[in-house]
Amino acid sequence: MRSLLEGVKRYETMKRPRYCSRFAALANGQEPLALFITCSDSRVVPSLISLADPGELFVVRNVANLVPPHVPNGERGESGDASVASAVWYALEVLQIRDVVVCGHSGCGGVKALLAPPPPSAALQRWLAPAASAVEAWRKHGPLDPSFADHDQLSQISALIQLDNLMSHEHVRARVDAGDVRLHAWWFDIPSARLLAYSKAAGRYVSIMEAEDHGEAPSRVSIVNAAE
Repeated sequence: MRSLLEGVKRYETMKRPRYCSRFAALANGQEPLALFITCSDSRVVPSLISLADPGELFVVRNVANLVPPHVPNGERGESGDASVASAVWYALEVLQIRDVVVCGHSGCGGVKALLAPPPPSAALQRWLAPAASAVEAWRKHGPLDPSFADHDQLSQISALIQLDNLMSHEHVRARVDAGDVRLHAWWFDIPSARLLAYSKAAGRYVSIMEAEDHGEAPSRVSIVNAAE
């Protein structure tokens, strides 16, 4: 806690004066550039890896950067959680965000739990239940990049599965099909501090610069289509 307090003190003296005018403008509202869905892991810092300023990212964080699929009214969802769906709806329908990023990462504890015996936490078991589809896809189609450890291979595929889960929400599908929203799968490799983006042309994750060189700005990718 002491280090946090020291950080706050440095913010007050070094950073706050530089950002006062920025936050004064943001007090009137926000216009984020992207919805950024990522893991709760402390090693993944969206504003750092994208160099985004305050007000530029609408961030949703949870264990294993999951997007539970839409569950029709009257049916009980496996995760029993509506926080992600509500944040996605607000981002697209109210803030009119046009780009959605799902960003996985290496060494994800939540993904590792999918390959291990069920965790003792009932809440974590319920939350991870919808991610079984990612495990199935990985085992059926194999890895996108076999050079990574098993849990990282699964993490890369899981990020793609979350794009399909996003498309299960009717309002998301409508906006993507209309060309108003684009979905992106990114992956942060912690040991190298390198950010990768899924390339449909390459069939794997590549550097952001390489994806741009290919002229790619993927609107939607399916792990099933990508692996076949």
